[in-house]
Amino acid sequence: MSLARLSCRVRYDRVILLLPCQQTSARRFHACASQRNPEAPSSSASSPQPKRGLGLLRGSKTPAAKDTTSKAAATRYILGQSADLPIRARFAPSPTGYLHLGSLRTALFNNVAARASKDGGAFILRIEDTDQQAHANSFQSRLVHDAEARLLEDLSWAGLSWDEGPDCGGPYGPYRQSERLPIYQEHAQTLLDNGHAYRCFCSPAQLDAQRQALHEAGRPTLYPGTCRAVDPAESSRRAAAGEPHVVRFHGGGETGARPALRDAIYGHFQKKEPEEDFILLKSDGFPTYHFACVVDDHLMKITHVIRGEEWLISAPKHVALYHAFGWQPPIFAHLGLLVNPDGTKLSKRNADVDLSTYKAGRVFPAALLAWLANLGSSFKPSAKPPRSVADIAEALTFKFTRGGIKLNVEKLDHFNGRYRDLLLREPLASLPPREAALMRTHLLSPTLAAVSTAATTGVPSWPRAPLPLERVPPLLRDAPDAYVHAVLASRDGGFRDAADVVRQHPYLFFRPPADVYRASVAATPPDARVLDALRGVLEREDEDDGIWGGRNGQRSVEALRTVLDRQGVDPLTMHNVLRLVGAGGQDVVSQSSGRMLATLGRDEWRHRLRCVQQIV
Repeated sequence: MSLARLSCRVRYDRVILLLPCQQTSARRFHACASQRNPEAPSSSASSPQPKRGLGLLRGSKTPAAKDTTSKAAATRYILGQSADLPIRARFAPSPTGYLHLGSLRTALFNNVAARASKDGGAFILRIEDTDQQAHANSFQSRLVHDAEARLLEDLSWAGLSWDEGPDCGGPYGPYRQSERLPIYQEHAQTLLDNGHAYRCFCSPAQLDAQRQALHEAGRPTLYPGTCRAVDPAESSRRAAAGEPHVVRFHGGGETGARPALRDAIYGHFQKKEPEEDFILLKSDGFPTYHFACVVDDHLMKITHVIRGEEWLISAPKHVALYHAFGWQPPIFAHLGLLVNPDGTKLSKRNADVDLSTYKAGRVFPAALLAWLANLGSSFKPSAKPPRSVADIAEALTFKFTRGGIKLNVEKLDHFNGRYRDLLLREPLASLPPREAALMRTHLLSPTLAAVSTAATTGVPSWPRAPLPLERVPPLLRDAPDAYVHAVLASRDGGFRDAADVVRQHPYLFFRPPADVYRASVAATPPDARVLDALRGVLEREDEDDGIWGGRNGQRSVEALRTVLDRQGVDPLTMHNVLRLVGAGGQDVVSQSSGRMLATLGRDEWRHRLRCVQQIV
């Protein structure tokens, strides 16, 4: 790789504001298998170019010229840039641990920013592993050998696809920093050549002594620039001779510049003190985070750097590097960090942060992402409950909260329940394969497991029933999933988990035992008129579709009421008898009459009615 050397030093000794957006040229992005990645056409040359970084601080709207034709044509803005322009965003984790809530949330916001932009937007996955060789004895113990594989697995589980990355490549690879060392070394040489960097030959002992002296003098313990004055020719000669050294950025010391930026969330940011001469390349030839991320973001054409607010303090370093290279900085957006409900710092060791907690807890990925999207941002008031990342990208306001975002785990139950109910409204066979698979693993299989347990241990509604309980015929077939799906879709009111449904409504999974019927009939004899009316409705073969069609069983109830109203039987009496026949007792908690009739179906009602009539 060859880059033109810069011939002069770029000045940045004033407050730096981000420059107008450059036109994005057409290019085709490499796509991972089965993942979205369209060709990115260039914008019209006559199109207005918004100023990157100078848009609204917070929010998805920006002052615009009055629209005399239609308000619906208003341009959507994403972190200060029109959504009509492509956004290239990246998620760049270090493989020193597994994915947690905070990092997943960062990945989500980068992903949806790219997805919400017009054709050409892309989400890039980059692995920042440049420290792995720095200290072989100490750092290797921090590496998690399967961290990268788990990362890809967890992102895929969550539904976050990427367009370029270490597993699928792309036009700006490699996508592991440890494979990009020649690139960093060449760019460090560029800064050495144009005077924006210099070699530092100070030993660790010398650096410690310098810091101690500065501390005792009451001065900031920044690197004092000892090697700043080393002649470039001497520096090159000492380096060629193998003398250990690092490469430092030439920040100017205590009288140096104080680079500034305009963050899309936090606004104008500038440190009170100048930047020190921070290290670019370590003595082992590996780059520091600050150097590598700037080089990579530029070469990978990243338009938006969206990351946690803990990196805001480092952003001036990055701006200084951009200007030293003569590059235009991207839009910076620093997200408020997640904190505990009491406002204290959230530990990565907290179970509520570990993604595996939510995977094991059978939280639906789409619900988890919707919850995370609302931790620090929000959906449009008119947005429908999202079922995909694309839905979240469409629904998100891109208005972000500053400061600590309190983790409200209870709110996750709300999003999980809403998503579950959306899937239950559709027949299992009509769900997309991914959602059908999630229904089986997260809900249907646990329900069947709860049924198996209850069959041998019993249920509270039938405390004296002989065991094992007899399952309803649909559960004895080869594929009981569709029946369980229909049962869960028919329940009145919400439920927390599958075991709750089995405990509260056992009659939907088991046939009431004869002993249960005998005890119930003896305690409260059923009204014979209701039994006769039910038998009559069940025998009306010619009107089967008309009476037993529909999901809520209302037609069946109306057919019964037509008969019973003429006999003066009130609705409560009818429901009590139906509850005895269907659920095994008049005091058993059950669904409404209509739903119970529809869920169990005509054949099962015939069987249960015969059982009751034999006892009566």
